[in-house]
Amino acid sequence: MSIGGNSTNDGISFISDNYTAKFIMDKNNHYKISTSKRIQMDGIRNRMKDIPLIKGLYTLFEGKPVMAAGVLITVSSDILLQLNKHNEQSDAIFAALIIVAVAAFILIAYIFKKTIYKFKNVWMFHGAEHKTIYACENNIELTLENVRKCPRIAKRCGTNLVVFLVLFYIVIAFLTNYASIKLVVSFVLAYELFDIENGDEIPFLKMFFKFGYWCQQNLFTREPSDIQLIASIETVKELQKLESESES
Repeated sequence: MSIGGNSTNDGISFISDNYTAKFIMDKNNHYKISTSKRIQMDGIRNRMKDIPLIKGLYTLFEGKPVMAAGVLITVSSDILLQLNKHNEQSDAIFAALIIVAVAAFILIAYIFKKTIYKFKNVWMFHGAEHKTIYACENNIELTLENVRKCPRIAKRCGTNLVVFLVLFYIVIAFLTNYASIKLVVSFVLAYELFDIENGDEIPFLKMFFKFGYWCQQNLFTREPSDIQLIASIETVKELQKLESESES
């Protein structure tokens, strides 16, 4: 069973092949698990997720019409602007600002991790999500003791995708003045590297994954509480039960 997850301030959503299960936890550490069946993709939509270069865009926009419309408007506006103004210096400044923004984001995330309770809660749920998924993917029995020992890093975490996104944007920053197009192209290319099976074992890619893992470990996750782990384990077990019943 393949499984993914998404952490928020009050819980985690786990997604398997056919179902979604999530738990929401209140301030008194009481939680409730809910499940739903995923809408199955038809043949064409399913195949799009396997087409190189297309699958990145599909993943970005799947089920997000507002985001797709926003990107389309931004790209169109950028093209119209550049048709009327050709300024390489401003584009170089924009590229530099992207790098500065990433550095500032990491710094702010570190500060939030240390001082802001709301984000602390997200990072703890994020840690529980990664630990539980790691146990599932490595066929480790889902017990509190076992899952607690699992690492807080995950290859499929979006943090790694962002690392490749920034890398490609820096590489192609000076190839065209269309900043929005560069962002879209960077995402498509970044997803290709991010999606390579065992990519973190390939020498050239390993250092980028290591940086992503460092960010996960030190910025975007924290050690979860036992109750957060228990809720995560029970939620994933509910997914496993549903998947097993659907196969029988």
